[in-house]
Amino acid sequence: MARIDDYREAFRLACQELAAVNLHRICSLSGTVCIEDKNGNPAISIPFINQEHLIYFAPRIDVTLQGNGEQVPIQEKIIILHYLLKARGEPLRRNPITFRQVEEGPFYYSAFTKRALDPLAQTFGGEPEELLECGSRLGAVPDELGDASITLKPLPRVPATFVIWGGDEELPPQANILFDESIVSYLPTEDIAVLSSMIVYRLIRIKQSLRSTKPS
Repeated sequence: MARIDDYREAFRLACQELAAVNLHRICSLSGTVCIEDKNGNPAISIPFINQEHLIYFAPRIDVTLQGNGEQVPIQEKIIILHYLLKARGEPLRRNPITFRQVEEGPFYYSAFTKRALDPLAQTFGGEPEELLECGSRLGAVPDELGDASITLKPLPRVPATFVIWGGDEELPPQANILFDESIVSYLPTEDIAVLSSMIVYRLIRIKQSLRSTKPS
């Protein structure tokens, strides 16, 4: 598992690279918007897991939540910056793939299963329909796969589909996450795994929150 120093170094390197690129070109390739901050300095507006974020460039590069300026966890900052830097403007190929099919996906698959697929199956396998309600809180729409599935766009050009099979007396619940084949033009493999886990745990927290507010 990466240490906080590793995250800080990854963020520093991404900031250094971003400072040297053409912002308007990056926005065009990534489907984001180049704006000005309140001081007239350039900034980028980008949605990330259904929340608008701002990337400031002065006095230094940083990522905050739009509206309240709230700080963003460093892992999320890294994924957002990597997305901007890697974006190639590739259109959707309409060809869904699994994480195993991503370059180096088999290498990370064990961790991907432990941190994303297993928690997703364990949380929603008993009540697949709850995935639909929880997903709607993240801007997801119902899909037609499995016993329940949702599709959302955690980043402007990165759709992801979360699928649940409820299982039965012979088979345990199962889950999968599908990506458009074009995702390799927008995120490194490790970031795909981390992003998937982030979304799964948001869904889990939403389910826990909804359950705590329902009358017993």
